[in-house]
Amino acid sequence: MILDDLDFLPQGTPGLNIQAFDCGRKSVNDFFHNEAQDYQDELFGKTYYWVLPDNPSEIVAGFTVANASIFTKRLPNARQKKIGREVHHEKGLINYPSILLAQLGVDLKYKGFHLGPQIIDFVMDWFTSPDNKSGCRHLIVDAYDEPHLLDFYQRNGLNLFFSSLEQEMQYRNWDVEKDGPLETRLMFRDMILLKRPSLRK
Repeated sequence: MILDDLDFLPQGTPGLNIQAFDCGRKSVNDFFHNEAQDYQDELFGKTYYWVLPDNPSEIVAGFTVANASIFTKRLPNARQKKIGREVHHEKGLINYPSILLAQLGVDLKYKGFHLGPQIIDFVMDWFTSPDNKSGCRHLIVDAYDEPHLLDFYQRNGLNLFFSSLEQEMQYRNWDVEKDGPLETRLMFRDMILLKRPSLRK
């Protein structure tokens, strides 16, 4: 199964059976079931689905995207160099405009078709196309801090912002006593490399 075989529909399309969608992770299901429409109505992000052409109520996979930035001045020098590796020095910015892949889910019935990597590729192509209406340099994912998920995103070209949780908590102003344990890790991919060769050897 490939995404091109499916129909692509936005959140709010009549007839979508969102409540039947089950990707196997409660927090992601809860978002699609209960929060995606409000999130979109409040202009925080937009959600899209792929459905079966012969049964457009059945959702195969979905994702949510939102605008984001990488605040370079809050990064240690080594991380600034890592994330800005492909940025022309004379064009360095305080913030790098980015797209956050805020949610990604594939229904359990369609696991094994490698749809996750296809969705990541789709999002990157979408936001680096000539039709994109604003600048968007990096793809960001806030991935659950679980080895198989971090490995999945790394195999699909994303890298961890930070090598340690301590660095990440400092960047996020994370207070364990107030916020609880940090359960996710920020990851990024510089999408300029979809458009030109690396500047670095």
